[in-house]
Amino acid sequence: MTALAAKADALRPARSSGGGLTAWLDERLAILFLIPGLACLSAVILYPVAYNAVVGFTNASLMFPGWRFVGTANFEATLADPLFWRATLNTLVWTAFSVAGQLLLGLVAALALEQVTVGRTTLRLALIVPWAFPSIVMAFAWRYMLDPLYGVLNFLLMSLGLIDAPQQWLGSPTLAMPTVIVMNIWFGFPFMMVAIVAGLQTIPQELYEAADIDGAGAWQKFWYVTLPALWQVIATVVILRTIWVFNNFDFVFLTTGGGPIDATTTLPVYAYNAGWQQYDLGRMAAVALIMMVILGFILAVYFRLLSLQKKTGGE
Repeated sequence: MTALAAKADALRPARSSGGGLTAWLDERLAILFLIPGLACLSAVILYPVAYNAVVGFTNASLMFPGWRFVGTANFEATLADPLFWRATLNTLVWTAFSVAGQLLLGLVAALALEQVTVGRTTLRLALIVPWAFPSIVMAFAWRYMLDPLYGVLNFLLMSLGLIDAPQQWLGSPTLAMPTVIVMNIWFGFPFMMVAIVAGLQTIPQELYEAADIDGAGAWQKFWYVTLPALWQVIATVVILRTIWVFNNFDFVFLTTGGGPIDATTTLPVYAYNAGWQQYDLGRMAAVALIMMVILGFILAVYFRLLSLQKKTGGE
């Protein structure tokens, strides 16, 4: 018995430590499951960002081998370029009007869908079509429709007597930017619509019934019931679309290439031209870093407004 008791005493610490390890792992199980995903994100996002930051301070080029540290020369050259500031203004205009238009059209479409009782699913699928197709398909489809010689838009407008001659929608310095913004609004509003439709489903009907009892009209119910309930959804999709539109390259590049006369040159197109047209990788990396700072500032303003709205709503 003494020998058995001694063996039991010897085994107790091991079991206790094993139980402690199991409890420790159970408490941190979520973190353990997140580690592989965080590692992948670090490899896919953090490494390229760090690599880009290093290249931005070098004279890296596709034409000459070897790199040399040049300090802030790439940033100074970029900030001294008038085309950079025009591209920055174009990017801000492109982003602001595109996101605002997508939000407005998406909100109207979502509210209209809520009033449809027959064929709602079919109509939803039809409205999602622009978002479902690749941007390259949409870009070339729009280019075909807007062609000054055989485009259907000029034909329809001339048939209706709204214009006297074919318009250079993508070839005019004054029309090119509004045209690509309209194209982008049409392309991106389904994302807003789907998110807002999902948000509308979460609003309790009791709120509308109470508003009806109080004698509220349609506009009052929208302003005091629907809009406050959708505020978090709208804020989220606006932030996401701002990031995507600000960084969008393919839609502008495939339709206008940044022209005519740099009328639609945005910062992503400007960076592309610096790196792949002028073969200056260091300059392209510097532009990308400046873009990251500008976008970070815009997002900081967004989050500041959100925090102020939460405080006001809480009070």
